[in-house]
Amino acid sequence: MHEEIGMPGPDRELMQAAVQRIQKLSNDNWWALHASCQLMEAEAWVGPTGDRFGQSVHNCQRELRALLAQAVALARDELVKTR
Repeated sequence: MHEEIGMPGPDRELMQAAVQRIQKLSNDNWWALHASCQLMEAEAWVGPTGDRFGQSVHNCQRELRALLAQAVALARDELVKTR
């Protein structure tokens, strides 16, 4: 009935809400490791152990951001499929 009069159906409404929530979680967590990365760039911890830790933090930040971007993209793709 919803689609017949041009309104989104319940599945689409649920998917829109899910996309909005996923985007908000992504936005809220995008910068989670930024301060740690900045501290490592400012040599808060030096030497070989500090270098390894700094590389690890930067790798984790890249991985986190890639996963967040992927989650948003997948949710948006699913939203398009509910049309």
